[in-house]
Amino acid sequence: MDKEKIKEGDYAPLFKVESYNAGIIDLEELIGKQKIVLIFSRYFGCPICQLDLNIFLEDIDKIRVKGAKILYITQSGEKVAKEYIDKYKIDFPVIPSSKDELYAEYGLGLMTAGAVAEVRSKLKEAMKLGIEHGEYEGWEKQGPGQFVIDEEGKIIHGRKGWLLVPEIVKVL
Repeated sequence: MDKEKIKEGDYAPLFKVESYNAGIIDLEELIGKQKIVLIFSRYFGCPICQLDLNIFLEDIDKIRVKGAKILYITQSGEKVAKEYIDKYKIDFPVIPSSKDELYAEYGLGLMTAGAVAEVRSKLKEAMKLGIEHGEYEGWEKQGPGQFVIDEEGKIIHGRKGWLLVPEIVKVL
């Protein structure tokens, strides 16, 4: 499968990786039990990612009520990730990845033109809420994304760009 062109209907690329807060996450073992939501953030210090995380945490029950498993992928290192996990009491797996690992497997490379176009307005919104830039980690030009995998392991929703929870809820 061409990783740049991963699309709905494709089987999700499998992975088995140690998370920061929930032990080893083996996607193959999770498939078949429930739908799986993959959130690809950039890193916790990114103000837009913090803004999206806040929105996500406010709306998480809309996903949980549908019975989906949430996996959150970040380029943050363990120290910073654990600070955010503790601060926000994150109870879903937070998974580390570099741009050459899971992001690449799911076709998330350079930020899309659409994501870049939203940066200014999203930064303004983050600043209004008092969100400041934290540590720089990972690849600054990394594109975020979101995917939903069905019980057969197929991608039923894929989006490159900043988080949009209503799109996730719609397919669940």
